[in-house]
Amino acid sequence: MVNGNFLRDPSATFMGNNIMSQIQPTPREKHPDPKLRGDRISGDRYYTQEFMEKEWNHLWTQVWQIAGWASDIPEPNDFFVYKIRHEEIIVIRQEDKSIKAFYNVCPHRGNILVHIENGSLNTFKCTYHGWEFNGSGELKYAQDPDDFDGGNPCDKVKLKEVSCNSALGFVWVNLSEKPKSFEDSLSPILEHLRPYQGEKFIRVLNLTAEVDCNWKVIHDNFNESYHLPTLHPELEVHIENSYKHSQFDMYENGHNRMLMPGHLPAKEGKNPDLVDFPLDEALKAWDLDPNDFQGKAQNTRKAIQEQKKKLAKDRGFWHYEHLTDEQLTDYYHYTCFPNFSLTMTPDGFQLLRPQPHPTNPEKCHFEHWFMVPKMERLSASATFTGSDSSDKTADVGMAETPVGPRPLEPADHEWVTYPEGSMGYVADQDVSMAVGQQRGLKSRGFNDAILSRQEGRVRRYHEVLNDYIEGRR
Repeated sequence: MVNGNFLRDPSATFMGNNIMSQIQPTPREKHPDPKLRGDRISGDRYYTQEFMEKEWNHLWTQVWQIAGWASDIPEPNDFFVYKIRHEEIIVIRQEDKSIKAFYNVCPHRGNILVHIENGSLNTFKCTYHGWEFNGSGELKYAQDPDDFDGGNPCDKVKLKEVSCNSALGFVWVNLSEKPKSFEDSLSPILEHLRPYQGEKFIRVLNLTAEVDCNWKVIHDNFNESYHLPTLHPELEVHIENSYKHSQFDMYENGHNRMLMPGHLPAKEGKNPDLVDFPLDEALKAWDLDPNDFQGKAQNTRKAIQEQKKKLAKDRGFWHYEHLTDEQLTDYYHYTCFPNFSLTMTPDGFQLLRPQPHPTNPEKCHFEHWFMVPKMERLSASATFTGSDSSDKTADVGMAETPVGPRPLEPADHEWVTYPEGSMGYVADQDVSMAVGQQRGLKSRGFNDAILSRQEGRVRRYHEVLNDYIEGRR
């Protein structure tokens, strides 16, 4: 170990956005808080069509947003379609293994070009008049090519390209004609998350549900932990859920971070010195006896860190290589602008993303992904063991996820009908409050959010959103 990090090859590098740079440890230092203006968070921004269209014109058409998971298109001509409101984007792996993105529309007469969610095609053929495009977006076949005033349109006409980039395992797109710098827009997220090596992970959970609330209601929820003791009391057995023992950071471009100690009971919980499920399973997974920590459960976090440093290499846990001691147990939670949250844990990371509904400001499409390192078996972890409210743990070839054990293989996309179906035990709790809050935000009894200091990230988020809408960014 050197300065709390695993010894590493000094030449170890990360390739993202065609930029080669050394992987540096994720900084833990507190970022200086920006001065909040105190912008009013009024209810109309959650339910009016007018505000929804302002967001489209000034936010969604200007920002970098996650289009999908890069390893879902490993081979040339593999593709998926990303949808944001009424726009559809085809994301295609190229012959040189790079990735390009194009609007999913035939430039001939405006017909949608691809009508399936994903696949692999050598050519993309319009079902209306038969025009065919290759994976690079070039027109290669047109019916009656000599009947055009400008001559044969083949090799002249192209699909309209969308700015595209890849990093951390994700594919990102930006609909702007003059997009802002990818690195600047995603700073410090790119630097902070490189040690997790997400580009080597697989997505084992891919859920979407239509929820009866505005997308910002859900994203606001992930920008604060004030609700944890009330809404998620079960987490206190293995997560430090008090703001007094957590760290909150707000960054210039709208991204926020929360650091929460994990793999120990909450100090101000009901039983801060007792080991309970699922913490006991995490201890046993690393050859520690839970009985040795009964009455002194505050020591479990450090003990698990030490065991992981001792045993990880022999167990083939390559994904610990660049993690600090704290990252071996703690929760690094990033609520990123404009609309996604990443909860980074030692054995996987979670994406929660509410997408705006195509037409209705009082609905959204809520996405839940989980990514894990590609290996035969992961350890039991207090992070998501029993997250399906049972005492089941993942066996060989399975991974712990927020909805319970799932196969260690790429997941197909699943649409969940809420509330009949589940987005995960904890996510369901969040959604249950979001639906009720959506109704309340329309009431004349609500004027502005009354926020505690620990909820400052909510106010900060809306101030950055206002900056976009009012032309300051």
